[in-house]
Amino acid sequence: MTDADRRQETLARYGLPDGGPEPCFDALVQAAATRFNVPISTISLIEARRQWFKARIGLDVDEGPLTESFCAKAIEHDDIMVVPDAREDERFRDYPNVTGGTRIRFYAGAPLRMRDGEAIGTICVIDVAPRAPLDLEERAALEDLARRTVAAFELRRDAREQAAETGTPPDSRDWLDQASGYLAKAWAALDLANAGDTVAQVEQLMVEVDARRLARR
Repeated sequence: MTDADRRQETLARYGLPDGGPEPCFDALVQAAATRFNVPISTISLIEARRQWFKARIGLDVDEGPLTESFCAKAIEHDDIMVVPDAREDERFRDYPNVTGGTRIRFYAGAPLRMRDGEAIGTICVIDVAPRAPLDLEERAALEDLARRTVAAFELRRDAREQAAETGTPPDSRDWLDQASGYLAKAWAALDLANAGDTVAQVEQLMVEVDARRLARR
Protein backbone atom coordinates (compact mmCIF):
# COMPACT_ATOMS: atom_id res chain seq x y z
CA MET A 1 0.00 0.00 0.00
CA THR A 2 1.37 3.40 -0.93
CA ASP A 3 1.63 6.39 1.41
CA ALA A 4 -1.18 8.05 -0.57
CA ASP A 5 -3.42 5.00 -0.12
CA ARG A 6 -2.77 4.95 3.63
CA ARG A 7 -3.65 8.62 3.91
CA GLN A 8 -6.84 8.02 1.95
CA GLU A 9 -7.87 5.24 4.32
CA THR A 10 -7.10 7.39 7.36
CA LEU A 11 -9.15 10.30 5.99
CA ALA A 12 -12.06 7.92 5.43
CA ARG A 13 -11.85 6.60 9.02
CA TYR A 14 -12.08 10.13 10.32
CA GLY A 15 -15.06 10.94 8.13
CA LEU A 16 -13.21 13.83 6.53
CA PRO A 17 -13.69 13.48 2.74
CA ASP A 18 -17.33 14.55 2.94
CA GLY A 19 -16.95 17.11 5.70
CA GLY A 20 -17.88 20.73 5.13
CA PRO A 21 -16.79 23.86 7.03
CA GLU A 22 -16.91 23.65 10.81
CA PRO A 23 -16.53 26.49 13.33
CA CYS A 24 -13.81 24.79 15.39
CA PHE A 25 -11.50 24.46 12.38
CA ASP A 26 -12.33 27.95 11.14
CA ALA A 27 -11.32 29.23 14.58
CA LEU A 28 -7.98 27.43 14.38
CA VAL A 29 -6.95 29.00 11.07
CA GLN A 30 -8.12 32.39 12.33
CA ALA A 31 -5.95 31.90 15.41
CA ALA A 32 -2.99 30.94 13.23
CA ALA A 33 -3.42 33.95 10.92
CA THR A 34 -3.69 36.29 13.90
CA ARG A 35 -0.77 34.80 15.83
CA PHE A 36 1.60 34.99 12.86
CA ASN A 37 0.14 38.13 11.29
CA VAL A 38 -0.22 36.51 7.86
CA PRO A 39 -2.90 36.94 5.20
CA ILE A 40 -3.31 33.20 4.54
CA SER A 41 -3.77 30.17 6.76
CA THR A 42 -5.24 26.77 5.98
CA ILE A 43 -5.90 23.34 7.39
CA SER A 44 -4.94 21.31 4.34
CA LEU A 45 -5.73 17.64 3.85
CA ILE A 46 -3.74 15.59 1.36
CA GLU A 47 -5.55 12.92 -0.64
CA ALA A 48 -4.11 10.66 -3.31
CA ARG A 49 -4.58 13.18 -6.13
CA ARG A 50 -5.50 16.51 -4.58
CA GLN A 51 -5.09 18.87 -1.67
CA TRP A 52 -8.24 20.34 -0.15
CA PHE A 53 -8.88 22.76 2.64
CA LYS A 54 -10.89 21.83 5.70
CA ALA A 55 -10.59 25.46 6.73
CA ARG A 56 -9.00 28.47 5.05
CA ILE A 57 -8.44 32.20 5.34
CA GLY A 58 -7.13 34.32 2.48
CA LEU A 59 -7.81 31.85 -0.34
CA ASP A 60 -10.82 31.72 -2.65
CA VAL A 61 -10.46 28.06 -3.67
CA ASP A 62 -11.49 24.88 -1.84
CA GLU A 63 -8.79 22.63 -3.23
CA GLY A 64 -5.68 22.51 -5.40
CA PRO A 65 -3.46 20.07 -7.31
CA LEU A 66 -0.71 18.20 -5.48
CA THR A 67 1.74 19.46 -8.08
CA GLU A 68 1.46 22.94 -6.52
CA SER A 69 1.18 21.86 -2.88
CA PHE A 70 3.66 22.98 -0.25
CA CYS A 71 1.70 20.94 2.28
CA ALA A 72 2.27 17.70 0.35
CA LYS A 73 5.97 18.23 0.99
CA ALA A 74 5.46 19.30 4.60
CA ILE A 75 3.79 16.02 5.60
CA GLU A 76 6.98 14.19 4.61
CA HIS A 77 8.65 15.85 7.62
CA ASP A 78 8.31 14.95 11.28
CA ASP A 79 8.83 18.59 12.21
CA ILE A 80 7.54 21.93 10.96
CA MET A 81 8.61 22.76 7.41
CA VAL A 82 9.57 26.40 6.92
CA VAL A 83 10.25 28.11 3.60
CA PRO A 84 11.49 31.69 4.23
CA ASP A 85 11.37 32.67 0.54
CA ALA A 86 9.88 30.26 -2.00
CA ARG A 87 11.66 32.08 -4.86
CA GLU A 88 14.97 30.91 -3.38
CA ASP A 89 13.90 27.30 -2.81
CA GLU A 90 14.49 24.97 -5.75
CA ARG A 91 11.59 22.75 -4.66
CA PHE A 92 9.03 25.53 -5.02
CA ARG A 93 10.40 28.44 -7.05
CA ASP A 94 8.74 27.27 -10.30
CA TYR A 95 5.32 26.57 -8.76
CA PRO A 96 2.55 28.60 -10.46
CA ASN A 97 1.39 29.86 -7.05
CA VAL A 98 4.88 31.28 -6.53
CA THR A 99 5.59 32.74 -9.97
CA GLY A 100 2.03 34.10 -10.25
CA GLY A 101 -1.40 33.71 -8.72
CA THR A 102 -1.11 33.87 -4.93
CA ARG A 103 2.61 34.74 -5.18
CA ILE A 104 3.55 32.71 -2.14
CA ARG A 105 6.83 33.68 -0.54
CA PHE A 106 6.82 32.50 3.06
CA TYR A 107 5.37 29.16 4.17
CA ALA A 108 5.38 27.33 7.50
CA GLY A 109 3.41 24.11 7.92
CA ALA A 110 3.08 21.69 10.83
CA PRO A 111 2.08 18.12 9.93
CA LEU A 112 -1.16 16.77 11.38
CA ARG A 113 -0.06 13.36 12.64
CA MET A 114 -2.89 11.21 13.91
CA ARG A 115 -2.69 8.65 16.69
CA ASP A 116 -1.97 5.84 14.21
CA GLY A 117 1.12 7.79 13.11
CA GLU A 118 -0.28 8.82 9.72
CA ALA A 119 0.17 12.46 8.67
CA ILE A 120 -2.95 13.48 6.76
CA GLY A 121 -2.24 17.15 6.15
CA THR A 122 -1.02 20.34 7.78
CA ILE A 123 -2.02 23.52 9.46
CA CYS A 124 0.00 26.21 7.76
CA VAL A 125 0.61 29.94 7.58
CA ILE A 126 1.53 31.72 4.35
CA ASP A 127 2.74 35.21 3.51
CA VAL A 128 3.19 37.01 0.21
CA ALA A 129 6.45 38.53 1.47
CA PRO A 130 9.62 36.71 2.54
CA ARG A 131 10.08 36.29 6.27
CA ALA A 132 12.73 35.09 8.68
CA PRO A 133 12.58 31.46 9.86
CA LEU A 134 10.37 30.81 12.88
CA ASP A 135 11.91 31.35 16.28
CA LEU A 136 11.41 28.86 19.10
CA GLU A 137 8.30 30.58 20.44
CA GLU A 138 6.70 30.70 17.00
CA ARG A 139 7.49 27.05 16.35
CA ALA A 140 5.90 26.12 19.67
CA ALA A 141 2.79 28.16 18.79
CA LEU A 142 2.36 26.41 15.43
CA GLU A 143 2.96 22.99 17.00
CA ASP A 144 0.27 23.79 19.56
CA LEU A 145 -2.19 24.71 16.83
CA ALA A 146 -1.39 21.41 15.09
CA ARG A 147 -2.05 19.48 18.32
CA ARG A 148 -5.38 21.26 18.76
CA THR A 149 -6.33 20.44 15.17
CA VAL A 150 -5.45 16.78 15.61
CA ALA A 151 -7.39 16.66 18.89
CA ALA A 152 -10.48 17.99 17.09
CA PHE A 153 -10.15 15.33 14.40
CA GLU A 154 -9.64 12.60 17.00
CA LEU A 155 -12.76 13.70 18.87
CA ARG A 156 -14.67 13.51 15.60
CA ARG A 157 -13.45 9.96 15.02
CA ASP A 158 -14.33 8.89 18.56
CA ALA A 159 -17.84 10.28 18.12
CA ARG A 160 -18.28 8.38 14.83
CA GLU A 161 -17.06 5.13 16.37
CA GLN A 162 -19.33 5.52 19.38
CA ALA A 163 -22.29 6.11 17.09
CA ALA A 164 -21.37 3.02 15.04
CA GLU A 165 -21.10 0.86 18.16
CA THR A 166 -24.31 2.01 19.83
CA GLY A 167 -26.39 2.76 16.76
CA THR A 168 -27.23 6.18 18.19
CA PRO A 169 -25.63 9.61 17.83
CA PRO A 170 -23.19 10.52 20.63
CA ASP A 171 -24.73 12.24 23.62
CA SER A 172 -23.34 15.78 23.79
CA ARG A 173 -23.61 15.63 27.57
CA ASP A 174 -20.92 12.92 27.63
CA TRP A 175 -18.56 15.10 25.60
CA LEU A 176 -19.24 18.11 27.79
CA ASP A 177 -18.50 16.01 30.87
CA GLN A 178 -15.17 15.00 29.33
CA ALA A 179 -14.39 18.61 28.43
CA SER A 180 -15.08 19.67 32.00
CA GLY A 181 -12.70 17.00 33.31
CA TYR A 182 -9.90 17.98 30.92
CA LEU A 183 -10.30 21.66 31.76
CA ALA A 184 -10.10 20.91 35.46
CA LYS A 185 -6.80 19.07 34.92
CA ALA A 186 -5.49 21.90 32.78
CA TRP A 187 -6.50 24.43 35.44
CA ALA A 188 -4.63 22.50 38.13
CA ALA A 189 -1.49 22.13 36.00
CA LEU A 190 -1.45 25.82 35.06
CA ASP A 191 -2.01 26.81 38.68
CA LEU A 192 1.02 24.76 39.72
CA ALA A 193 3.01 26.53 37.02
CA ASN A 194 1.87 29.94 38.35
CA ALA A 195 0.42 30.84 34.94
CA GLY A 196 -2.02 33.34 36.38
CA ASP A 197 -3.38 34.90 33.18
CA THR A 198 -3.95 31.54 31.51
CA VAL A 199 -5.52 30.11 34.66
CA ALA A 200 -8.10 32.89 34.53
CA GLN A 201 -8.89 32.08 30.90
CA VAL A 202 -9.32 28.39 31.69
CA GLU A 203 -11.55 29.27 34.65
CA GLN A 204 -13.81 31.22 32.30
CA LEU A 205 -13.96 28.26 29.92
CA MET A 206 -14.86 25.97 32.81
CA VAL A 207 -17.75 28.28 33.73
CA GLU A 208 -19.01 28.28 30.13
CA VAL A 209 -18.74 24.50 29.75
CA ASP A 210 -20.47 23.86 33.08
CA ALA A 211 -23.28 26.20 32.05
CA ARG A 212 -23.79 24.17 28.88
CA ARG A 213 -23.68 20.93 30.86
CA LEU A 214 -26.39 22.14 33.24
CA ALA A 215 -28.52 23.37 30.34
CA ARG A 216 -28.52 19.88 28.82
CA ARG A 217 -29.46 17.98 31.97
